[in-house]
Amino acid sequence: MNNAIFTKWISNQLLPNLEEPSLIVMDNAPYHSILVEKQPNAAFTKAEIITWLRANNISHDNNLLKPELLQLAKMNRKENVYAIDELIRAHGHEVLRLPPYHCTFNAIELIWAQTKSYYNKHIGRNGYSDGEVIRMWEEALEQCSVEVWENCVRHTEKIIEDWYIREQALVNIEIEPIIINADENSDSESD
Repeated sequence: MNNAIFTKWISNQLLPNLEEPSLIVMDNAPYHSILVEKQPNAAFTKAEIITWLRANNISHDNNLLKPELLQLAKMNRKENVYAIDELIRAHGHEVLRLPPYHCTFNAIELIWAQTKSYYNKHIGRNGYSDGEVIRMWEEALEQCSVEVWENCVRHTEKIIEDWYIREQALVNIEIEPIIINADENSDSESD
């Protein structure tokens, strides 16, 4: 998968088939995360950093060294805007981006697991030709009924709720400070 294929799928398959404003859950795959405008980083040349600063009306001295210009750009960092999010919002929908490394918060991961399991159990039943492989993927995807999706969404919502409850409990815990005496002459238990 790459950004061009993913954007084409979003534009031609997903968006035309959504009937009402929807919330689209997006993970942090690289092809989901192409920025509208890249923020300056160490790979930028001095000229590119200056161009970015000018484009964003950030006052600077062209005689500053590259690290100084980069620091100025970092101090004026803008929030990331993702191209795919803008496309989705332009069609009246919203995007919810999952925190990095939290794929368990996405019901589609359960769907993919079930689909791949079905595919792996049944592939080869009628041979391994290109047509049979595609037909088996279609059959595997057909197993994802509305009821299966609803169950996966409920399960994911429960995971998110449990996670939230645990996080709230951690916020309310008072931890007493731990004091370690580093004095070499300390020999009593009270030390």
